[in-house]
This record gives sequence, C-alpha cells and structure tokens, in this order.
Amino acid sequence: MSRFFSIVKPILTLGFLAAAFGAHAHEFWIQPSDYRLQQGNHLMADVRVGMNFRGNPQAFIPSQINAFNITDVEGTHKIEGRIGDLPSVNLVPTASGLQILNLFSTSSVLTWDEFQKFEDFVNLHGMNGVLERHAARGLPDTGFKEAYTRFVKSLVAVGDGAGQDRFTGMFFELVAGKNPYTDDMSGGMPITVLYRGQPLPDKQVDLFFLDTAGELTRLSVQSDANGLAVVPNIGDGEYMINVVHMIEPFPEDQARTGTVWHSLWGSITFAIGV
Repeated sequence: MSRFFSIVKPILTLGFLAAAFGAHAHEFWIQPSDYRLQQGNHLMADVRVGMNFRGNPQAFIPSQINAFNITDVEGTHKIEGRIGDLPSVNLVPTASGLQILNLFSTSSVLTWDEFQKFEDFVNLHGMNGVLERHAARGLPDTGFKEAYTRFVKSLVAVGDGAGQDRFTGMFFELVAGKNPYTDDMSGGMPITVLYRGQPLPDKQVDLFFLDTAGELTRLSVQSDANGLAVVPNIGDGEYMINVVHMIEPFPEDQARTGTVWHSLWGSITFAIGV
C-alpha cells in the first residue's frame, strides 16, 4: 500500500501541542460550543489539548494544520481561518444534517529521557508489543525520539441532524457507527478504528465522558478482530473517544529526523441527550 503521509513538518523540539501540558499522555480534540444547532446559526468549536477532557483552546495556526475540513450532505469543505483565531472554528453550515469536522495536524517530535515514563505512556494506552519491539530493535532506554500526529473529529447536528459519520481519508481515524442525534443510543456507540483505511484490531479505546454536571467518567474497551469497539452509553453529556497507536516511522523519516517511533492520536467527540 502506498504511503499516506510522512512526518510533514519535523520539529526537533516540543511543538505547541505539547508546550502547555507536557510531552506525553495528553489528548487532543475538537469541542463544539453546541452539539445541536438550528440551521443558520454559527457553528463554533475549539481545538483543545489537555488531559481528562480538560484543556485550553488552541488558536488557529495554519502551519500546524495538515487538513481541517467539514463534511455534510453537500460534500467536504475546507475550514478557513486567520492566524490566532479563537475559537478555531466559526462558520455557518450551509446544509442541514450531520456535520463531520476533521483535523489532521502536522507532526512534532519529542525526546524521551526517562524510559519509565515511556513505559508508563505505552501501558496507559494499551499499546501491546511496543516495549518488546523496542528491545528487539536494540533501541536505547534514553535519548530516543518519537514523532506524534493528531487525527481528530467531531460530530455536530444542524437542523434534523440526519446523516452518518464516514471515513474522511485520514491516515488514522475513528468512525462512529451510529448518529448520536437521530439513532437509538441505548446500546452504546459502535466505533471502528481505522489505520491506513483498514480496520485495526485489538486496540484499547478510551472513553472520556463529561455529564451535564461536569463530572468526568473514564473507561476503556477493546476493539475486536474487525477493529470495532462498542462504547457504552452512560448518560447524557459529552463523549470523547480516544485511541493511540504506535508505529515505526518510515525509513526516510527515521534517517531525516532521528525518530524511532511515531504515535498516532485519534479522537472523536459527540454528545448524547444534550
């Protein structure tokens, strides 16, 4: 299969995504001001980085974005903005129905100086086999570099909210199997984990849930042999689904940037009952 991307913008120091919250164990997501809108209203959403569904909004910085789009029944449109815009998304959807926002970031690079922290990070996200592969490749315990790239989505209902999530073509992507605004959600939300457009089996899928009182619940499920995981409906509120997948960089990226690992961060946000 041909390559979808390489390390697009190598940064040999921590990029803006990591600056405020540390170099690892942080999530990245799109958080709309409202998940349900009347047609003609502004859709506003922040891009946030943080932990446990808490974080500061990030300004719109085109150099940190590989692709930023919104998809509806009329097709896919680029999300435009000016440098420094807050919120990062401020637009009026042109069509009623489900709106799919997706952001594919450029890549940044960090250096691991403590192996225990790397081990904790790998274990936190259930990335089986990474530590064993690290040893088998003869990689050092300290001073090694990892690239990281973000692939995030959000689902917003405009008008009747009709429609379904779909694969937007990102290298790593989570796809919702139900519409949380029109479908029966009593059985939970099916999420398919896709890597290079193909289902990724046996991945830890983390749920961060904020109820209407702002209380956080976190739990994990596992994707099956078809890359499918069912995230339970645990009440009305905001849902963020997050998955981290570690790959070995393409050989030319290893040679050009010195990276020995590349983590891919996927998330999708939506609301139930609000």
